[in-house]
Amino acid sequence: MDRERRILERVLSLKQVIREERSGPVDLHELGICYFHLENFERCLEILEELIDQYPNYVDIGRAQALRIYSLIQLEKWEDARFTLLNRMKIETTDESLMGMLAYVYEREGKMREAISQHRRVLQVNPENVNSLNSLGYLLTLYGKADEMDEAFQCLKKVMESKPDHAAYLDSFGVFLNKKGNKDSARKALSKALKKDPDNSVILEHLKEVLEV
Repeated sequence: MDRERRILERVLSLKQVIREERSGPVDLHELGICYFHLENFERCLEILEELIDQYPNYVDIGRAQALRIYSLIQLEKWEDARFTLLNRMKIETTDESLMGMLAYVYEREGKMREAISQHRRVLQVNPENVNSLNSLGYLLTLYGKADEMDEAFQCLKKVMESKPDHAAYLDSFGVFLNKKGNKDSARKALSKALKKDPDNSVILEHLKEVLEV
């Protein structure tokens, strides 16, 4: 509550500066950040679009654009997010964060093959990107072709070697093991994942599938 109060006080201060026409791009950017932290994503989006429109050469335009994309994703405006990401990536062609967000947007749009291709592009830039290794392994497990299962395993094996106690990664590995018919090992992985993140309904559903509950 104290953090929220401080953010609200800062919002009031920044709005006063804007009303008095003493503001610049840094003030608008900070106001957008404040609204994002308050989870008022619509207002955050409005402020950032105003910033980008008024100050296209703002020195921190890349971070402002990234926050705008985060807000579009939070609001589930997938088409707008995808359009913005594709435009931004013409400038920042190898930004792993932007590439990963595009893969996530494709996934949420139900474009699984595009999401798979995008995670592969991330891994071309950084073969150690754990999030894309996990996501690629998981997506290939569920939507891949038979000859892609070895790639799924290699991705998830690398993830487990790097982060063996991470709930989401254990979940992906458990789903893969279940797909391959190794129910005992799948149960162990998913049970461990649920202990790490007991409120995760997705992990619970995956465990139910293994136990055939």
